[in-house]
This record gives sequence, structure tokens and C-alpha cells, in this order.
Amino acid sequence: MLYDFNLLEKTASDFIADGRTADAIKIYLFMADGDPSLDAGYLGMKLGECYERIGDLHAAKYWHGRAVEENPEVRLSSAEAVKRLAGVTIDHLLPLIR
Repeated sequence: MLYDFNLLEKTASDFIADGRTADAIKIYLFMADGDPSLDAGYLGMKLGECYERIGDLHAAKYWHGRAVEENPEVRLSSAEAVKRLAGVTIDHLLPLIR
């Protein structure tokens, strides 16, 4: 089956507006599957934004970082997010690692 990525993007945006961010994440992950550049970092940026919305800051940091890796000159909002999320670490888990 062929998918219209413009329609998928619009639907994901509509889901976010309707408070269905988890469903938008599913669409963006589907779109990113097999796309090593993440559409020049756009999908990484969108995934980072979505994960921030739902409070998964570790995932947000990862996806914003991927967006910057793919297109550092354009993904400035993701670059700012990476700086903002720099304090998101696993330090609190280190005592549990054996």
C-alpha cells in the first residue's frame, strides 16, 4: 500500500491539536521507519516535540539529537531542545547498576 506522507503529516498534526500525541508518535515513527535521514531531521524534530509533550524527556532528548545530527543548520528548535534537556540523565539509576 502506498501512503501519502503529506496526509500522514496533517493527520499527525491534527492528532496533536486534539491531544492525541501518542497517536501522532505512531504516525511519525511509521514515517521514519527506513528513512535514515529522518527527512532531513524533520521527523526527529517532530518526534522530539511529541515526546516532550507526553513527558518522556529521555526519548525527547534522543529524537531532538537525531534531528540535529541530520540537519544542524535547519533544526534550530531541536538544537535548543538538546541544550534545554542536557540535564536529562540516568544518574539517578547509577546506584542500581550492578
